[in-house]
Amino acid sequence: MSFFNSLQQYVTSSVANLNLSPKRFSLSRDSSGEGSTDGTGSHPPLTPGPTGSSSGTVTSGRSASAGNVIVSPAAHTGPSGLHGFPKVVPPPGTVTPPHSRSLSTRRRTLECPPPPGLVLPPGTSPPRRLGSFRKTSQQQQQQATTPVSAAMSRQPLMFCRRRQSWPEIDQQATSGVQETDGSFFESFTALSWKRENRRLMAMQEVEGRAEDPPPSELSVGIKPVECRIHKKEIEQLYVEVLYTITNKVGASTGQYSHYKEDLYCYAQEAFGIPADLHRKFMAIASEEKPPIVVLNVIVLEAEGLEAKDPNGKPGFSDPYCMLGIQPGTVASPSPQAPSSSASGGPQRETPPGSPRNAAAGSGSARAMSDSGVEPESGNKHDSPHEKLRKHHSFRLSFKRKEHGSYRGDRREHRDSLSAAVPAKFIRATTVKPQTLNPRWNEKFRFDIDDVASDILHLDIWDHDDESSVFDAVSKLNEVRGVKGLGRFFKQIAQSARSGSQDDFLGCVNVPLQDIPSTGLDCWYQLEARTQRSNVQGRIRLKLWLSTREDRGNSEEDNWSEIRQQERLHTIFISYEVDHASSPSWEWSGELPHVALTILHQHAIQGDVTELQLAMVRWIAYSKKALELPLDYRILFRLLQELDQQWNTLTLTKEEEEYLAESFNMFLDHSLQLLRKHRQLFLPHNRVAMCRLEYLLRCLGLMSTMKAFWKCCPFNKEIRGEIIMALKKGTLEWYEEIHSGQHLSVSRNCDVVIQGLIHLITLLLVDLQKGLDYYNTLFETTNGVPYFSVIYKQLEKMLAEDVGKELEFFEIDGDIGPQVTALCIQMQSMDLGAMVEDVTLPQEAEVATPIFELYLAMQEMVSFREHLPVPDQKALAINLYYEWFEPAVDRWLDVAKFKAVHRIHKAAELNRVCTGDLIVKHSTLAVDATACFHQIKEFWRQLAWPDLVGSYNFVLKIIDCITSAAVYYADLTHQKLQDSGYYEDTAPFKISDEMCVTVNDLEYVRRSLSVLGAELHVETVLEAVEAAIGDAGRQQWRQALYAMLEGAINQLEARALQVINKVAAKMRPALKKAMFHLAWSPDSLPTPDAISPLLEYLDAHLVNLNAALLPRNFERVLADVWDVSLLELGQQMDGNAGEKMSMFYERLYEALEILVDFFHADQKGLSMESLKTVTYWSVEQRLQYHKTDTEHLISLYYQQRLQDQLSTEVTEYGVLSVRAYFNHDSLCVEVLNARDVIPLDPNGFSDPFVIIELLPRKVFPHCSEQRTNVQKKTLNPMFDECFEFSVTSEQCKSDGAMILFTVMDHDVLTANDFAGEAFLSLHNIPGVDDNNTSIDNFHGLKTVDLCLMHQKNRNHPILQTLETRTGDKMAQDFVKKQKLRISNS
Repeated sequence: MSFFNSLQQYVTSSVANLNLSPKRFSLSRDSSGEGSTDGTGSHPPLTPGPTGSSSGTVTSGRSASAGNVIVSPAAHTGPSGLHGFPKVVPPPGTVTPPHSRSLSTRRRTLECPPPPGLVLPPGTSPPRRLGSFRKTSQQQQQQATTPVSAAMSRQPLMFCRRRQSWPEIDQQATSGVQETDGSFFESFTALSWKRENRRLMAMQEVEGRAEDPPPSELSVGIKPVECRIHKKEIEQLYVEVLYTITNKVGASTGQYSHYKEDLYCYAQEAFGIPADLHRKFMAIASEEKPPIVVLNVIVLEAEGLEAKDPNGKPGFSDPYCMLGIQPGTVASPSPQAPSSSASGGPQRETPPGSPRNAAAGSGSARAMSDSGVEPESGNKHDSPHEKLRKHHSFRLSFKRKEHGSYRGDRREHRDSLSAAVPAKFIRATTVKPQTLNPRWNEKFRFDIDDVASDILHLDIWDHDDESSVFDAVSKLNEVRGVKGLGRFFKQIAQSARSGSQDDFLGCVNVPLQDIPSTGLDCWYQLEARTQRSNVQGRIRLKLWLSTREDRGNSEEDNWSEIRQQERLHTIFISYEVDHASSPSWEWSGELPHVALTILHQHAIQGDVTELQLAMVRWIAYSKKALELPLDYRILFRLLQELDQQWNTLTLTKEEEEYLAESFNMFLDHSLQLLRKHRQLFLPHNRVAMCRLEYLLRCLGLMSTMKAFWKCCPFNKEIRGEIIMALKKGTLEWYEEIHSGQHLSVSRNCDVVIQGLIHLITLLLVDLQKGLDYYNTLFETTNGVPYFSVIYKQLEKMLAEDVGKELEFFEIDGDIGPQVTALCIQMQSMDLGAMVEDVTLPQEAEVATPIFELYLAMQEMVSFREHLPVPDQKALAINLYYEWFEPAVDRWLDVAKFKAVHRIHKAAELNRVCTGDLIVKHSTLAVDATACFHQIKEFWRQLAWPDLVGSYNFVLKIIDCITSAAVYYADLTHQKLQDSGYYEDTAPFKISDEMCVTVNDLEYVRRSLSVLGAELHVETVLEAVEAAIGDAGRQQWRQALYAMLEGAINQLEARALQVINKVAAKMRPALKKAMFHLAWSPDSLPTPDAISPLLEYLDAHLVNLNAALLPRNFERVLADVWDVSLLELGQQMDGNAGEKMSMFYERLYEALEILVDFFHADQKGLSMESLKTVTYWSVEQRLQYHKTDTEHLISLYYQQRLQDQLSTEVTEYGVLSVRAYFNHDSLCVEVLNARDVIPLDPNGFSDPFVIIELLPRKVFPHCSEQRTNVQKKTLNPMFDECFEFSVTSEQCKSDGAMILFTVMDHDVLTANDFAGEAFLSLHNIPGVDDNNTSIDNFHGLKTVDLCLMHQKNRNHPILQTLETRTGDKMAQDFVKKQKLRISNS
């Protein structure tokens, strides 16, 4: 190659490797005229695009030495995304080193034809062939981006590439063998599916009923309690209603603002009264005397009052109230204007009256007025209305003797008392001392003459002393008429002369016509008498109107009004329910406003309190609920109202008894409903569940109500009553469904068992409903553990029924004793013969219903997890599995027989399964593993709860599956052997029979390998060991695992036996390829020399990889690897001809290439699997062959030194020495030897010691020295000292040591070898510590060295040196060592 061609090749390779520029380039002078693609000898022009890319598709030719630039479509849209980036093909002969550890970079000489699609310039030779396996990453990248056909060549490492999506085995492939035994195993594993279907059908039936309206209470045995009112009582009540409407009291407001005509019409419709009777009753009501209107006043509290006590504690007052009814028209007393003191100082004001002023400008006070200050008049004298207002007060205030005009003022007051006082009724509250925010909460009642004109007037005063106007006012209960009031005010005047006077704090005037029928409860701003008054604060009053009959007694009992109110509610409720368009349970419970107005008027006219009203409403609605199903939200709301009112008011004894009766009636009715809750309150019916929820809430609220326990103190706890109702209801429901199964009538085993299964299914559905729906309601509302109550009730009754039925039929006798005898026979005979000779009796078959019952009971027991832990241990069905032990035991015996028969039949129906995405296998393996899976699945479904008791069952399962698996393995292997697989001596060729056999064996072995985990063997063993203790622990474990591991090993052995034949058949071809590798000329690089071997391996392994399961392929790969190592070792140790100079280097490089090939970038064998003992032996020997003789000898001695350090056996005696280094001098003292081996016929030896310094290249000038010969002794005493002139650096060099050789001196023959010992110079005194100065042996510790012999006659170093026949040093060393080995 010329200089320019070399330069061109170098530049091309560099640019291609660096990818520095996307621009097209060419170093050839004739690149535009060669390599025509259209056959005309010219290229289409290449037009650079805007980004420097080529617009045409051209293959640009180059000279033979310049390489090729190929511009193809792939170049425009390559992975780099750069248009116009050329692909540089290295020129012929340009080779990138294929392996980083290659020892030779010579030019390859093996050539191959060009791949399709590669156009070469005329006259150029095709590129040399690269190795079939080892390529650099850049070469692979160039090959991947070259636009050539995919069929050009297989990618390297293809043999170990497996698609991750491969399922490997078609698990759906089957021969249909299960049909031959009636799907025996499948019928048992399908039991859980059948159980689930039964449960779903039962649940669907329940859910289907949810759409239907709930059944009536009468249909489930609950009789309604009707509340009938006599006709005469209805007529009297109707007259009372008309009388109530006629005499309406209070201002109309809100929902009660209706015309009387509307009220009359509704009452007539609700009572069902004809028109003529209505007119008659209307006349009666009109003739009745109108009732007396009564004003009810509760003085609740005041706040923000003015402090008036100058002598008491500062900042407080002692307030009290005076209140009464002020008529609308009164006789006007002579007006008196208030006078002021001459000095103009602050004056005490005399409290005036506050009548309702009809004039627009009167300025009378109103509730919560914005201001209590009156505007001052400019006239000197007050108007008549103003004088009237000032004289209409309830009491007088008096000034103390502190002003000169006091006498004149007192006279004016005295004159005012001579007139008639119009106040009709005056009351006073108690005094609240020392407070500005008093709380009275005192009630007063006033009879009203004219609601339209009368006014409630209230004054607040500060009480100044113990004996004042308040004491007299407190006696006003006995004052009647104006005459009594005159005497009262006279006492006030006399009191004023004594000098005591109360301070005015404010007043309030409330017109009665402003009070609505619903009453008022509000704050009123206090008003002053004049603008000069300093008044502040407000007072809270509760006002409402009521009536009473004019019997002269305002405190009469209202019991009759309460009963009438309850009857009215009942009539109105019945009317609304009867006329509702929806069912009664959907009625909201709201009465129309017309009805509410009538009830409201009746209540206020009868002075019915809020508590009495709440009681009446509850009684009326709860009685209706006993007759018709109502929405219990109505009753719950009424109970809440009753509970709220109970804390503020009280009932009479008669009323409490009436309320207690309603409580007990409702409670009894509710408990009846709860007993039938399964029928009445279906869980999927939203309305029914809502009714149940609020029924339970009513009971829960009642259990906490003070009203309930006050009225019913001797009742039992409601929670306990609910629990008893649930138990009774559950018992009734169980007896009902149990009688529907007709278990006591039939005596057929299957019928009874199916009946029990259906019974348990219904119980399971009921328990699931209770857990999902009812339990939470009962728990949250009443603290009732619903699920625990019904579960313990049901399981107790179920355990009695199932145990009684199973004992009657005796499961054991149903199967028969034939199975036991058959199982004993199966254990003593060959399985193959058993299949042919033994048949299972028909009566020994185990039916599925017994296990359906077991699974149903199992699910029933599983619900106990929702019980409290203490309750789980005391259940009657905890030991349910004991009833089924005989059935399970016999089933496993039958299963073993059935499994072997199925495998035998599957072998007859066997067929091979092939496909693009699966390995080659047969249906026999799938059928066998499917059979094993069915057995394991059935055991998993049984989930035997007794771990200790399950040991025998697990042992039987393992015996059943392993026996069938071993029978399968023998059957499969025998079939392959009969096909002549082992007798075939032809070169290796992949056969379907071999692949199918090993894949089937591996597939079955894989299922056995997880058998222990799937059966939870360790859990069972731990339970057994915990139960029996240490005694016999190993025996129990060994019995299980020995059986399982034995079967797995047998399948492994069968598979390896087949796979070993693969490597054996490949060995001749491997030997030939290895010979070609070893004896190729040095000019051929190792990657090219090993290429035939790799191509052979790759071609066969890629097919094996596609045809075998991964584990089988790894076995084949490992076997082929071992054979390859053996053949490489034979070529290395062979003596056929003279070996070339680079022989061992080539083999060592080939070994590394083979390691990479079989490792295949972690897709092949692991490094642990590759680095076997054989590998290390071959690798070590190759290393030795590459090492020079002197270094090898040094390595040999270093190994012997290591042997010395690890030797503790004194088989050949002990040599005692001492050594130290001082001032360039090594002093060695040989002291003695003990127990030297006898080498002379007289039983003794004549030992002496040879001392050498090694290695020789480090100590070239130090010759060996010897001790004197000690005659006829085995324990010689030498005591000789030797000195060697060496440096410290020599002693510290690698491998520096002293060799002590003990010889037996012979006169006529050669001396005999007695042993040798080695001492490292690194650790002797003076060498390991240069600072230590040692002059003699005094104080040095003696070193005892065990004498050794070389026992390895095939030591690799000696063998390597022995092959070097032309090396005198090697031959002499080997000869010397062999003499020592032979003598030993």
